Amino acid sequence: MGENQDEVHLLAGSAMWLAPREVCGLRALIDSAAQVAGRVVFHSPVAGDLHRHLARVNFYADLPGNVEITQPVPALNRRDRRERLLELARIRTTCDVGALYGRVSDIARGQFGTGSAAARACATAVAAAMENAIEHADSPIGALVSAQRYHGTGLELAVVDLGRGIPATLRQNPSHRGLSDLDAVQHALEDGVSSVQEQGRGAGLAALVHDVGRAGQATLRLSSGAAELTLGWDAGLASVNQSIPASHVRGTWIAVRLDA
Repeated sequence: MGENQDEVHLLAGSAMWLAPREVCGLRALIDSAAQVAGRVVFHSPVAGDLHRHLARVNFYADLPGNVEITQPVPALNRRDRRERLLELARIRTTCDVGALYGRVSDIARGQFGTGSAAARACATAVAAAMENAIEHADSPIGALVSAQRYHGTGLELAVVDLGRGIPATLRQNPSHRGLSDLDAVQHALEDGVSSVQEQGRGAGLAALVHDVGRAGQATLRLSSGAAELTLGWDAGLASVNQSIPASHVRGTWIAVRLDA
């Protein structure tokens, strides 16, 4: 979608469920397509429960004027769910991050209690999104964030941007220019690794790994370029899985799962 097109169709009609990461990513792709196409048609989920869920998380709110959806947006009887749900939100400035911090804290406290390591992990994820999307990523849509508590299973937080991505950003530093995408994403999670040759930089993603790892049973999934890294923690044991996505991942897609 890097070149101007007359019409773009995004297909989600057969989807049965979307986790926060997929919700953020799909809306990001809609917004990106709207910038380069004269008309964007979003084929919304046929499954009524999912279509209503997308309306509940404000997926359909403030769509660009050239975007059409194939079904009417459901009318909802909204209830206050601030301790269970963070509707789709956009980060463009540090002020946005400050406003979002309180909402993420509400959800984390509702799930894990005040002052928990899980609450700290959620706050760190927001800070990492700010560093990547605002300072490094040059994302044309900012960063999209969403979070959801699941009954009896835990909390999931997602941050998605469509910027340069971790590999391309890190290679701006001559010290990392020859890294593969997988190696770049792995190195980006280490303290002090940055796209600039300046001491004291590069703590954002490293802090994310540190705090998610302290949260108990947790998973961090990070995709960018031709790389996907999944880190898991369970009963004090850490695991790492590297893979190459089936298709190139534009920008940086982060998902944090904190189990109850």
